[in-house]
Amino acid sequence: MNVFSFSRLSLYETCPYRFYQKYVEGYEEPSSLPLALGKGVHKSIEDKMNGVPHNEAVANGIVEADFHPEVTVQELSSLTWNAPVHGKNKIQGETEIYFKIPLSDEDDAPMIQGYIDVVGKNFIVDWKSNRVPYNVRDNHQIGLYAWAISKLRNIPEVNGSLYFLRFKKESSFTYTHKEMEEARLWALYLSKEIQGKLSMVKAIPDLKDDLFHDKPSYFCSHCPFAVECFKKFSPYSMYI
Repeated sequence: MNVFSFSRLSLYETCPYRFYQKYVEGYEEPSSLPLALGKGVHKSIEDKMNGVPHNEAVANGIVEADFHPEVTVQELSSLTWNAPVHGKNKIQGETEIYFKIPLSDEDDAPMIQGYIDVVGKNFIVDWKSNRVPYNVRDNHQIGLYAWAISKLRNIPEVNGSLYFLRFKKESSFTYTHKEMEEARLWALYLSKEIQGKLSMVKAIPDLKDDLFHDKPSYFCSHCPFAVECFKKFSPYSMYI
């Protein structure tokens, strides 16, 4: 594995076992409401920014959400309408910009890839449909995206924002070289750690559960591998 994304690295940091099951073993997780809704909202806002009428954009969002039974037209329409992409103070820029670049200058450097929702002259925006807002500096997502766009477009500073659609609330930070380097090094360190562990598992398969172990947390309540994980790693599993 040589190509990573923020979501993959974040999942590994949250639970190495779930990361291995999903991205190495290839077990597909069922589409959850937050994931389906997020996909639908991103598609409808992108279309709306590119001139598609609101109702048509929402319809396209429903299709993008794969007609998930819990994603309603009303909620998708409301979240799309809350995006500041119309009126006098609308956000303007390129939409869904894809990047894939090496995390260092080494010949065999791991790659990082992703999509940035909106890219302007010296700013980036990521739409969030979360039910709980948080600070843009609480994780490395926007710092990593800021580093990528800074690298690709030679921009010394990037204003990065999370826009929480449910609350019409924005969390922003101007990323300088220092903060962007923090995000890059975080991604580089985790990528190399994963690569090293995968090489060891390839050589000695029995090490898999020791290297990609469980990491119990409140995220377990939403994990499709929770029961399997408990049986494998719990000290009480011998009694099951």
